[in-house]
Amino acid sequence: MPDSPNVTRIFIALEELSLPYHAHGIDIFAGQHFEDWFGQLNPNRKVPVIVDRSDQADERTIFESAAILIYLSEKAGKLLPTSGQERYETLQWLAVQVTTVGPMMGQYVHFSRYAPEASSSYSLDRYRTQVQRVLGVLDNRLEARANLAGDDITIADIALFPWCRNLSTLFGEDYASTLTNINRWRNELSRRPSVIRALAAQDVLRQRLTTPEHAQSAVLDHLFGRGEVVHN
Repeated sequence: MPDSPNVTRIFIALEELSLPYHAHGIDIFAGQHFEDWFGQLNPNRKVPVIVDRSDQADERTIFESAAILIYLSEKAGKLLPTSGQERYETLQWLAVQVTTVGPMMGQYVHFSRYAPEASSSYSLDRYRTQVQRVLGVLDNRLEARANLAGDDITIADIALFPWCRNLSTLFGEDYASTLTNINRWRNELSRRPSVIRALAAQDVLRQRLTTPEHAQSAVLDHLFGRGEVVHN
């Protein structure tokens, strides 16, 4: 999805690292990621994917947004300490996003937006509880430090920021306002020129692609695996 947090963070990393790039939109709600050519780039058929052609003798294709963040930061020599405790602090909090924040919040959004009305509320309640639990962990972490891994921004912050941008929309202002440390951190990141440029670039891309409300039912069924066994 062109406006997904996993895509957002790659735009932010590219801008923060001042790496030149050209963005290509993959029209998820038109089923473009199921086409054979995209499967050659990423057999898991998810966005984002990058193709690094800066070295013509060693062109590289990288998929999975956390792997892309590590690759870009190591390429540019920024946003991921090269050794020591700070490196592992960064990788630990990146892993929290990969293993908990992303899966739990992604499922919460799915069940709150796309699940049939007649479906059980158990799934929605389960994912809401898990998201709010891990948001509490993040809020506690940010109480005594500017960013997740210390004073400086890292790929851990870039990975988690897009998931925390719209908490009031997802959970209501009353709950979101209690996350005072996340709100401070999020607001500071939002003012960074790189983040402003990244969100603007992503918005331009989004306007060219199919929106969920205009997607065909068959595409949505395939996308969400509804009523079928999905084969890659």
